[in-house]
Amino acid sequence: MQQRHKYIFKRVGFTGLSLYIIATFLFLMFRILPGDPAYAVFQPGMSVEAQNSLREQFGLNQPLYIQYLKYIENLLQGNLGMSFSHREPVSSILVERTLNTLTLSLTAVVLAFVFGTLIGAYLSWKRGTKIDTIGIGAVLALRSAPAFWTGMLAIMIFSFNLELFPTGGMRSIDYAGTGLFARYLSVDFLWHLALPLMVTGLYYLSIPAFIMRNNMIDVLGDDYILMARAVGVSELSILYRHAARNALLPVFHYAGVMIGFAFGGSVVIETVFSWPGVGRMMWTAVTDSNYPLAQGAFLMIALVIMMMNLVVDILSVYVDPRASVGGGE
Repeated sequence: MQQRHKYIFKRVGFTGLSLYIIATFLFLMFRILPGDPAYAVFQPGMSVEAQNSLREQFGLNQPLYIQYLKYIENLLQGNLGMSFSHREPVSSILVERTLNTLTLSLTAVVLAFVFGTLIGAYLSWKRGTKIDTIGIGAVLALRSAPAFWTGMLAIMIFSFNLELFPTGGMRSIDYAGTGLFARYLSVDFLWHLALPLMVTGLYYLSIPAFIMRNNMIDVLGDDYILMARAVGVSELSILYRHAARNALLPVFHYAGVMIGFAFGGSVVIETVFSWPGVGRMMWTAVTDSNYPLAQGAFLMIALVIMMMNLVVDILSVYVDPRASVGGGE
């Protein structure tokens, strides 16, 4: 028990230190880049006095170390600064965008996890056959294809040629629904979600599929599986009721990591499908030199990835006590 708590404490401390290092790196990165970020605030024809006033308002006239100390102080209070272009707190902008990205990435990972484990279990059963070879090739192709290429191909086929789904966005222009249900559970929302969800899910399908296949191959050779076959248990029951149950645990360890990477890699999918999430907002903020918003987006992505890794590590300690022993060493 003491070893477990020590391991969890170390992981939490390491996560906090990593976030601090990332936050410091982001602060320095956006201030050493070429160009003056203040120009993102200025309007054409603005007087020098008005420019100096805006510099003072956003703290751009202060020494770098003062800006850094104020930046860390604001982070500890949950204040990510003020967006140059939106003229509103970055944290309030990130809330909705984060929810949009999580809706896409979390749903895609869940579907990839479910179908990937089923496919992996089936391929292990058909090991060495043509079905196994074709299945492995198809899964590898889905993983190897760049996400932006798969996304554009899906838009060309399902949007332009078949006209089954919209080309992008999260809602129709004339959709006027309000409230949580109308925003995230309506038919219009699900219609817009379908294509980016399919592309993201297929991209991450290979991870659980290959892990499950390899684990199942090992499990299917165990003595209790051979005993079940000897007493006449059906192959389907052996596959999904006995072998799959014991092969799933290592796959679960990657679930949180997959969510983190799907969230962090959302910039490509969101840009291709014009999905209003953190990734697309981050890209827009960088191109517009809106560094408070870009800092907040980068930091939010790092936070989600590291928190997912932390949750997986902590759950692993309770599911498999050997994890804490390895972490302690």
